[in-house]
Amino acid sequence: MRWIDQDKIQLPEGWIDRAAQAKQRVMVDGAKPDDFDGVWRCLKDPFAVISDKRCWICEAPAARSDNAIDHFRPKNRVAEAVGKHSGYKWLAFKLSNFRYICTFCNSKRKDRNGGTEGGKADHFPLQDEASRAYCEDDDTDDEVPLLLDPCEEGEWKLLGCSVESGSPVAATDDPKECERVSVSISLYHLHQDALNKMRLSQIRDLDQKIVAAKDRYNELDGSAKRQKKYRDALKPILRMISPGSDFSGEMYNHLKKRRVIEHPWLQTLLG
Repeated sequence: MRWIDQDKIQLPEGWIDRAAQAKQRVMVDGAKPDDFDGVWRCLKDPFAVISDKRCWICEAPAARSDNAIDHFRPKNRVAEAVGKHSGYKWLAFKLSNFRYICTFCNSKRKDRNGGTEGGKADHFPLQDEASRAYCEDDDTDDEVPLLLDPCEEGEWKLLGCSVESGSPVAATDDPKECERVSVSISLYHLHQDALNKMRLSQIRDLDQKIVAAKDRYNELDGSAKRQKKYRDALKPILRMISPGSDFSGEMYNHLKKRRVIEHPWLQTLLG
């Protein structure tokens, strides 16, 4: 997971008016949000551009599944709501409520190989259920979602992965944030066996590149030739931790764990 700046999304001409009209039909005339699903479906391509076609949640290779536009706050019903909740319909056509997410993270599935199950579907748990918004007049800013959100800067830094298994783990010691990571892993199905194996392969590849770069750093002798070899060794590491690469968020957080005083270049790469 990496931070997604939604302000960079280029909208189709006329989309804002189209979204406003759809909201009017739903909130005033009682139509169903899904009757106007073209309003968010047409955003799939511009949303994909932001992450090089990778799911905003798992950052798995784009070929893993067909990605779609998901509503962060569900538009039809909310699984965790204590009271009768018909969904955040007033946000059904709001750009900031859309996320580009893969089928595996979004749809309820059971992984037969790993024995796990998950999928966001209509889930939207909160730290305090009493703060839940039930209508447009309620303030959603009072809600503290348990799900990690790629559109909130910094939340991606809470998610790491195990060097032993590739399984997702918390990259924080804060108890409340650890709870959010745990809930997110479960509901986004980030612990799926195939994902773990892909992450493990990526993290081991990164470690090999780190070792190679350390060797090139230790060989520096002031010559241009050695300097070039050192710089060339840094490039593949930088690519792996940059947005748009497979599991770049977890790889970035893994590189943070590899920082040592003897190799200050590691911190330089992290920025």
